Amino acid sequence: MQCQRCHCQMEPDEAREHGGLTLCEDCYMEALSPARTCDPWATYTASRLTDQEPTLNPTQQAILACIDREGPVSPERLGEVTGLDQAALQREIAALRHMELIRGAPRPGGKRVILRFDAVDPAQ
Repeated sequence: MQCQRCHCQMEPDEAREHGGLTLCEDCYMEALSPARTCDPWATYTASRLTDQEPTLNPTQQAILACIDREGPVSPERLGEVTGLDQAALQREIAALRHMELIRGAPRPGGKRVILRFDAVDPAQ
């Protein structure tokens, strides 16, 4: 059996139905709970933990290191650096955004870049 979203092979007992599609468990979880970078409650909660230093996983550390090294970077570049697919990368970006460590900035043509939260955007 094959997932209709990511096309991975799965056992029939692992299949989940959602929105008329047969999905693997990973795609099913993503469909039920997509990453949201703009989540006021998550940002509020993270900002209240000022007495604690945020604990970052290795992927989040790699994202921050890439931004520190290269300046504003595209999500595609962060995907290359981390080796993550877009869904997994968006989850990591959302977590860093909630901690107010990074933010997005628009570019011409509908493009976006990711930069440090407190950085001055050179394009502005």
